[in-house]
Order: sequence, then C-alpha cells, then structure tokens
Amino acid sequence: MLALLLMPFEYPIWLDDLLKRLGATLVPIALVSVGYQIQLSHARGKTYALTVGLIFKLIVGPALILLLFAGPLRSDWQTLSVTVFEAAMGPMIGASIVAMDHELDPPLVTLMVGVGIPLSFLTLPIWWHVLNSL
Repeated sequence: MLALLLMPFEYPIWLDDLLKRLGATLVPIALVSVGYQIQLSHARGKTYALTVGLIFKLIVGPALILLLFAGPLRSDWQTLSVTVFEAAMGPMIGASIVAMDHELDPPLVTLMVGVGIPLSFLTLPIWWHVLNSL
C-alpha cells in the first residue's frame, strides 16, 4: 500500500540504486531456495503428475489461450503473441514458493520448477515459430 502511495514521488538517486540492488538479490535467493529442495528421487512416485502438469503448463495452456484469443486479438498480433508466449513460460518461482508454504506437495512443486524451467527452453522456441507463422 505504501509503495502505491509513493509512486508519484521521486526518490533520491542513492535510494533508487539501493532498492534496485536489493531487488536484484531476490531472484537468486528464490532460485536457491527452490533448488535446495529439489530431489530427483521424489520423481518416482510423481512422474504422472509431473508429466501432466508440465504438458498442461507448457503446451495445453498456451494452446487454449491461443485458441480462445486468436479471434478477438487477431488484429493486435503483439498482444496475442505476448499473451501466449507468457503463458508458455516455465513454472513460476514465486508461485512455487507460495505452494510450498501452503504445503501443496512440495516435492512435486520443486520438480515442476526444476524440470519445467529447463524444459521451457525447448518448448518456447517452438511456440515462437508457431506464433510467427500466424
């Protein structure tokens, strides 16, 4: 709430630099916090759920969004492509941290992130070609 109220005000340059440096540390901390918890030995009992989740996240979800919005957003290709491409991104670190905090199958969550992000490096170029062919 405070951040929203302070939006119209200019920060001193030193404070802006400090906040940017603090913010830059959050991504590595989040990656490390999820990375420490990943154990591939947990994949044995979770392969079906992991496969279904990643297929939905990386293929089915973006395809549904493309099908739903291809008509209404056909004239605005940039909005359509960004929307589909963002949907095709790997699982989110922030969402996984929230899921783990609520104990929603933490081993599966860490596997989804640990396998899904590298796998998205393979599926995103495919989506890029699909979007460019429209």
